Amino acid sequence: MGRQARQHWYTLYKNVQAQLDAYQGNDSINLLIRKLADEQGYDAKVVSRMLKAGNFLDRIAGPCSSEQVGCGYAHIEQLERLHQLNSEVALSLLQSTLANQQTLLDLRNITEGHAKSVGTPTTTSRARARSRVAEHERRCGELLEISGPDFFGYSEGEMIKVVHSDLFNQFFMIQVDGHPKAAIFIRVGDTSRKEERAAADLLKLASLARTYFEKVWYVFPHGSSLVHELAFYAHSMNSFRKWLFLGTLNEEGSLIEPFHNLGKTVERELFGWSDPLGWEGFSLPSKRRASGSFRPVSNETSKKA
Repeated sequence: MGRQARQHWYTLYKNVQAQLDAYQGNDSINLLIRKLADEQGYDAKVVSRMLKAGNFLDRIAGPCSSEQVGCGYAHIEQLERLHQLNSEVALSLLQSTLANQQTLLDLRNITEGHAKSVGTPTTTSRARARSRVAEHERRCGELLEISGPDFFGYSEGEMIKVVHSDLFNQFFMIQVDGHPKAAIFIRVGDTSRKEERAAADLLKLASLARTYFEKVWYVFPHGSSLVHELAFYAHSMNSFRKWLFLGTLNEEGSLIEPFHNLGKTVERELFGWSDPLGWEGFSLPSKRRASGSFRPVSNETSKKA
């Protein structure tokens, strides 16, 4: 049996997450989490649940102190399920949940009630979604004008809003001496689509843009869950913060902040979820099952071909 745990779960989450963010070794994240969990007297699966709950709480509430988190991590897990169904209701219950005024049964019943009521999108919800996209694009445009190319590493660059492009539609671009250097795409995320599919599509767009730009950026709203999924995909193909960069607005919507959190990657590696670059099929004509994982073509391989 593990040693008796004495830390508040949110304190433990912050300590473990800080060590994961700073880790530069060669061992898998899975092994590292098991080691850190054992040191704290916890089962690794319990720690992974705390990490997932803590990451979600930070996304919707910003970093908290342990004193502000009066509930257990299971309450935050339930709140996340509710957030996936109705974010407005979940956010309205955040403070009472943190104050431990909502029981798990209360949150479960509320979640189940909204799960039953989910139906086809209404005209109102579609209009609200369009309004949200327009507002995010407007605000990002203002902040890009203020921050300028220097924020993206090009102090001598020129910020351009591209209003027409057959390849990329509308986006922002930084060029230096007439040469394109960085592409900046403003995205919100389509709540009607699975995040895995949305992240894969964004990665395809980024890979295409990489052919013409040194850096590719995506800027999401504060609290976006899609940015975590895209970070996982980018990390899997070894492009995260190398040429593919992610940013979010701060809570006040007054700044663009670089995104560094790999909590989704930690969660996926711990539970052994599927490789986002994996593929499955069968051989012709034998019908033999085949599978693998896509990897970049090296320069030497390209030359031989």
